Amino acid sequence: MKLTVLMENTAPDALLREHGLSVYINYNNTPILLDGGSSGKFLENAKSLGVDITSIQLAALSHGHYDHGDGLAAFLRANHSAEVWLRPAALAEHWSDNGGTHHYIGLSEEVKDLLAGRSRLADGPTRLLPGVWLVPDQVDHEQSLVLEGEDGLVILNSCCHAGAGYIVRGVKEQFPGKSVQALMGGLHLMGKNTHCLGVAPGIVKNLGKWLFEELEVGTLYTGHCTGDPAFELLKEAYPDRVARLTTGLTLEL
Repeated sequence: MKLTVLMENTAPDALLREHGLSVYINYNNTPILLDGGSSGKFLENAKSLGVDITSIQLAALSHGHYDHGDGLAAFLRANHSAEVWLRPAALAEHWSDNGGTHHYIGLSEEVKDLLAGRSRLADGPTRLLPGVWLVPDQVDHEQSLVLEGEDGLVILNSCCHAGAGYIVRGVKEQFPGKSVQALMGGLHLMGKNTHCLGVAPGIVKNLGKWLFEELEVGTLYTGHCTGDPAFELLKEAYPDRVARLTTGLTLEL
């Protein structure tokens, strides 16, 4: 499998960035899209990276927040055949009180209208293709995209609102005897901005122990809502097993 980050909070000068996440996956020659970022800018990055958006055969939405779903409007206009898999609750209204203000963070009405004829709803473990699964977690609108590889499972959960350790443990329960080669996504540890830790440092260190020592995750590729302080704590403790997500990153697993 080959994974390419089409949009993330950070990017090299040649590519665009925004608060959001979008990943292109080529799995056994089947092109898949996970999330679309906050806007249609990921389409420009896809062109620069040589990714043909029109060839994508299926897409998945990790959860119902704008920074992962609103870019799907541009995708659905550029690609006329792919269906988007999501949990029913992803279409509900979602609000945040982060920063002391009550503001809407759900999907735009434009995206919801476009999804009406192009979406598939699933609320339990669902096989999309041989070796490609959607696995829901305890947050009612969130799900992981799980890929079976020769060296174990690759889990993509864009924000891990349910807690990365709980998510990985739940996936392993669905695939008994399978190891986890990699976890990719944000860990929802960022404070009000990327330079602010949203939890106590001890929580981050305990999460690292849980992921790497107990659940035996091979490599963590993280960014987006993880934040720099949490990333640095994890990188310091597990230097060879933690890598930064950024726009344009390509992995062959």
